[in-house]
Amino acid sequence: METYSEKIRWLRRYREAMRVEDRLRDQISAVRARMESTSQALRPVAGGGGGDGNAIERGVELLDRYQQTLRDQVEESERTRRDIETAIAALPDPLQQEVLQARYIDGLPVWKTANQLYISESWVKEIQRKAIENLKIVSASVPLAAVK
Repeated sequence: METYSEKIRWLRRYREAMRVEDRLRDQISAVRARMESTSQALRPVAGGGGGDGNAIERGVELLDRYQQTLRDQVEESERTRRDIETAIAALPDPLQQEVLQARYIDGLPVWKTANQLYISESWVKEIQRKAIENLKIVSASVPLAAVK
């Protein structure tokens, strides 16, 4: 039997996975920008030397590693999303499903969830509490003990 706080940590995994994806995309953009500025700096100038061709190779290798890490993370994010959506879909109350979907998949704050569903913020919090209590973690790709 999972505790309420364990269920919340389990539900938050998808939004956390999306933040990891965003950081990886930022890192890829930064490496690309560095490679572009390095390639411009290494262009031969009249009467000058050729520069270090290895800098570009190292940049390409780093970029490849980041891109593979991003691909792996996207796959993990999708597995996590499917697990969470499966558990949410198993809730008997459609409003509980909508609240958890909005909060933990879409990442909406309480006020925006309330506006979207045409209910009060306090009602969103109450429905969310009941939904989490009713939530059954059915097919976690990551054991609950591994959720931080």
